[in-house]
Amino acid sequence: MKGEILALVIAILWGISPIIEKKALDYIDPSTAVFIIISMNFIIISSVYIILGKINMDSLKSIPPKPLIYLAIVSILAGVTAQYLFYRALKFSSPSKIVIITSMYPFITIIASTILSKELPSIRMLFGSILVFLGIFLVME
Repeated sequence: MKGEILALVIAILWGISPIIEKKALDYIDPSTAVFIIISMNFIIISSVYIILGKINMDSLKSIPPKPLIYLAIVSILAGVTAQYLFYRALKFSSPSKIVIITSMYPFITIIASTILSKELPSIRMLFGSILVFLGIFLVME
């Protein structure tokens, strides 16, 4: 139940964020916004983790290359490319519409997970993701 409560908090935060981001995009271009958000994330997360003692600098030296490669791929795909495209989309349309459309990622995750990780989804998961996918078409004009 803890995970589900945290997921609801995340949904609230992610639901409010695009509205604020859209306001910022009235003043700056998407490239600048991506640079600022990534820089701020780095500074804030690094500072908090160092202050709280969550990062052991010696342990960073012993991280094998494979997780670094995986995280670099995610950083390029989601951290930079998707964020830039998300901001571009917000420039052209309303936050509510863009967020609903981007909310098809669970459907894509299920398909990719089935193909790449050989994880078979449950019937309920499939049904739920199909409903999400169909819901997106209800808001498309």
